[in-house]
Amino acid sequence: MDGDVTAMTIRRGSRSAEPSVTLPGLRAFVATAEALSFSAAAQALGVSQPTVSIQVAALEQACGVLLFQRKPQLVLTGPGQDLFVIARLILSRVDEFDASVRDLRVMQRGRLSIGLSTPHVAMPLIAAFAARFPSIQITTIIGNTSTLLEDVGRCRIDIGIMTLLDPPQNLACQLISAPRLAICVRRDDPLGDFASVEPKTLADRAFVLRERGSMTRQVLEAGFEMAGIALRAGLELGSREAMKEAVAAGLGIGALFEGELGDDARLLAIPFDHLPHRTGVYAVAVKESLDIPAVGAFLDHVAGRDP
Repeated sequence: MDGDVTAMTIRRGSRSAEPSVTLPGLRAFVATAEALSFSAAAQALGVSQPTVSIQVAALEQACGVLLFQRKPQLVLTGPGQDLFVIARLILSRVDEFDASVRDLRVMQRGRLSIGLSTPHVAMPLIAAFAARFPSIQITTIIGNTSTLLEDVGRCRIDIGIMTLLDPPQNLACQLISAPRLAICVRRDDPLGDFASVEPKTLADRAFVLRERGSMTRQVLEAGFEMAGIALRAGLELGSREAMKEAVAAGLGIGALFEGELGDDARLLAIPFDHLPHRTGVYAVAVKESLDIPAVGAFLDHVAGRDP
């Protein structure tokens, strides 16, 4: 025999005229070797005795060796004894794989990687999902909209929860909420007396901006551009928390979305009224990944549907 059974093509069934190792053939071989009887193997497998005999003969042809000595009584040959151990190992791995697939389908196991730019929106959803499906292992990363879209598209994460102006048509996007943009100022700032602000009110104020790729920054810049007013850029920082600390320290004013201020008593969030259209926080995934049980179940969870 050239090589061994582990190096051969193994199929659940084969329509090819070329001899190949099949899973039914391996099951027939193992059952026959355990019972040392074609008829007992057939009974154990729930098939006819001729079917088992044909499957074993086909496996012998595929392997190029005689697995059983038929007369005077059925016994394993030397190669048959060697391959019996390997065949049992292969079948145990296949059975383990099938069991894992069944568990995945009923959400008894699985992994889910989630990237997020809006923790205050994402974490309650993740917590509720984890409580409902405790066997699903969840990992998270933090990023901005630009990096998360790339991570989803390259399948580095299963789902991204992010703010979008225009949901990409090539991705599955489930709306979670539609927050308004707000201007972040110190509590003692004169702007704190305003019910809302627009670009002309802020023309002479320096902004602590988020990094490029941040949807917060993109929406703010779009509002100023639509109003025909130049945005005064001050510091550029890589996170919402850093921006808030800079505003609290008096280094400028910032921008964030409703709900992102948290309980910081040092700061106020004032609605920003001059925007081309409302943004949305979405759960985003590659459309093809919706067939993965954990991914499809999470988007159903976001939409309020029963997975």
